[in-house]
Amino acid sequence: MKHLKQRGLTLIELLVALSIGAFLIIGAVTVQSQTRKTFTVNENQARLQETARFALSVLESDIQLAGLYGYSNNPNGIKMQTADGLKDSSVMRWDSDESATGGGVYDDCGKNQVFNMYWPIQAEDGDWKLGCDPDPSGQIPGTDTLTVRRSGTEKVAPEKGRLQLFTDRLFPENQRFFDDGAIPAPYKEIANRSEVRDYFMRTYYVAQDSEGRPNLPAMRVKQISAAGGAAEWDDQEVVRGVEDIQIELGVDPGAPGADGTVEMQNGIASNVNGDVARYVTPGDDILKTGQVVAVRIWVRVRAEEAEQGFADQRVYKYASVDDFQPGDGFRRVVMSRTIFLRNSRSYPPSGT
Repeated sequence: MKHLKQRGLTLIELLVALSIGAFLIIGAVTVQSQTRKTFTVNENQARLQETARFALSVLESDIQLAGLYGYSNNPNGIKMQTADGLKDSSVMRWDSDESATGGGVYDDCGKNQVFNMYWPIQAEDGDWKLGCDPDPSGQIPGTDTLTVRRSGTEKVAPEKGRLQLFTDRLFPENQRFFDDGAIPAPYKEIANRSEVRDYFMRTYYVAQDSEGRPNLPAMRVKQISAAGGAAEWDDQEVVRGVEDIQIELGVDPGAPGADGTVEMQNGIASNVNGDVARYVTPGDDILKTGQVVAVRIWVRVRAEEAEQGFADQRVYKYASVDDFQPGDGFRRVVMSRTIFLRNSRSYPPSGT
């Protein structure tokens, strides 16, 4: 019987095979590493965009309803019973000589700050100007603040300590604020005609720190709320990672009359129709008399963790930000949205 000769690999063949295998493994690991890195970058970008969209959606839902006062978008005729008597909306303005409530918790963030219904949208350009303090970490300097005033859209039960509005579909010029849990006499709820709604005053801003995460900025909201049957100021985190908010306000300054001048009612332009004539930065003088009918917002969101081997050298230019170049390891995204108010007023309204 003939025996076949058996031979193995030579040392050279073995080394060649090992080299080829090593190159294949290195290539596979490199591809996997690059794929993982690309996935991580895409995942981080998606998370940043999701955060920005969420922040804008929160702001949008509030801004769209700014200026809604029960069944009306007209602050004229809204009154509040206080120890000093019945106060009407003209006393509740920021430029009034007296407080709408005569002091107390509603004035803790500034006289008539809560009831300034003739200006349902207000913004501050890079400063914190409320009379009360923001979150202990403080507002980030240079970021804008936005205040929204409106009623709710749903009927609610009277609740002691919560600021509420009794509204009547047939008599929008005769509405009342109350916070004692009892509908003011002689008013009463009538189905499909009158009801109670909550009233909201909220100021959105950017804080230095997130809750439990120092040096990670966050969008927060300061608002008038209620606890234990009494009104109080509440400061809550909305979403972490937002490091800048910039705002421009779309204004309808009012149409000029026959003589070429804009007519005024109670210091506010008459003959407005809700069309944006121009966008201005917060603090522009036209905002004292014109009607805000749209809000343009930019939000800049920062990743929660720095990325190894990455440096953000991009120069950011948007709104009033001209040359922000962070140079750190955090990825960022900037998103913007223009939001129109559904309850902008048309003048002259009936009953004025």
